[in-house]
Amino acid sequence: MQEQKKFGPIRSVIWPIHGYELKKFLPLTILFLLVSLNYSMLRNMKDIFILDSAGAETLYYVKTFGVTPMVIIYTLVYNSLSNVFGRHGLFYIVISYFVAFFALFAFVLYPARNYLALHSFFDYAISVAPNLFGLWGAIRYWFFSLFYIHAELWGTFGMSIAIWTFINEITSVAQSKRFYSFLALGPNVALLFSAAFLRMFGSRETMLYLVYIVLVSGAAIMFIYKWFTDKIAADPDAYQIEEKKDKKKKPKLGLVESFMFLARSKYLGLIAVLVFSYGFVISLIEAVWKSQVKALQKASGGDFQTLSNIYSAEVFLIGITSIILILFASSWIIRKSWKLAALLTPLIASILGAIFFTFMLFGRDLAIFETTFGVSSLFLAVMVGMLQVVFIKAFKYTLFDPTKEAVYIPLDQETKIKGKAAVDGAGGRLGKSLGASLLSMFLLPLFGGKIEAVIPYLLFIIGGALLIWIYAVSRLDVEFKKISGESK
Repeated sequence: MQEQKKFGPIRSVIWPIHGYELKKFLPLTILFLLVSLNYSMLRNMKDIFILDSAGAETLYYVKTFGVTPMVIIYTLVYNSLSNVFGRHGLFYIVISYFVAFFALFAFVLYPARNYLALHSFFDYAISVAPNLFGLWGAIRYWFFSLFYIHAELWGTFGMSIAIWTFINEITSVAQSKRFYSFLALGPNVALLFSAAFLRMFGSRETMLYLVYIVLVSGAAIMFIYKWFTDKIAADPDAYQIEEKKDKKKKPKLGLVESFMFLARSKYLGLIAVLVFSYGFVISLIEAVWKSQVKALQKASGGDFQTLSNIYSAEVFLIGITSIILILFASSWIIRKSWKLAALLTPLIASILGAIFFTFMLFGRDLAIFETTFGVSSLFLAVMVGMLQVVFIKAFKYTLFDPTKEAVYIPLDQETKIKGKAAVDGAGGRLGKSLGASLLSMFLLPLFGGKIEAVIPYLLFIIGGALLIWIYAVSRLDVEFKKISGESK
């Protein structure tokens, strides 16, 4: 392995990558770009399909009754497969499955959507239980619900688990402090491509082209992965699978034992709190914002392009903001202090969340906005909410994700693989699903079914979750220093 030279003060901030590391850094960045391109396009399409066909209420039912149980099932299946297949086999199985489903959607389900929709069932169900309109909408457009579920699962198993597990296994703790923030350049460039594609193919007639791009990207991911692992696996500068100091080889865990193992681990438990807290907080914030987006679409006469334009603008701004953070701040912050880097996302969420909800409470009473800017208060609510989501997600992608991934590195391989599957799979999606179900099945029915009526309660709930998140970061910082010190 080549001897590393120290960087100068400027190089250490703007490009702390050695020349001989590019043969590792560039393929990983491209892989990450392609996985993130799929994630971004799928994330936008799943919301647009549901909002346009069934309405905002349906989103929360799909998350609660569709995404959550499927994440648990897939986590159990993934852990079982990890007992049988090696790291490469797991990767191909995960990516191939999603490529197969999205091919089924593109060539069978979407073209036949008008015949597959359960209109008669919906009409009967709505006459029996009209208060469950959102649930009946999810069943009526079951093919869009399946698409939504798989788009969510791609974020967990395609990106968080398959790609990040591979990157963590071939990256040392010291190298991760230089690599991880700059690896995020790939995903954020992908956001810009995603925004452009959504703008180009944002109509009902052309939306399917985005799924074709997902299929091509999925095939490219497997090809690049195979090339990378075949061609340079023997190069110690590029393919550094570290042997952690775990003298005893641990036995394979069964399904139930995997979750019992997670419950017994304080370290993994703290990581789970971070992941859960982000999912819970962002689900509540986005629920309010998406209800405003749907209202704006209705005000524009149900124009499909309105949804595409808003989502493409959101993705573009997230990409630009993230790239600026990467180039000028995130790498330096992560190397300066893991704790500071991990704390910035909940702190930004606290500040911008307070601004957004203050606007939601009082913005519509400020007629000066409409007279000064010539736009409706509804449009301004959508814009303010979008900027809030943009900054929270930009900080999440550039600081929260790299710091979260870094804490897995000192763990042994089995703890890393199964613990990460349980934490990122169940933790993140359960947080989002709990937020969605709390809103749609408790707060809204209890307080008249309007978002505006529950905003004060959401402020209290989100504030409590943010305090727990910040406390968990502080505790995990102590544990991370202990375990990473032992693994050096």
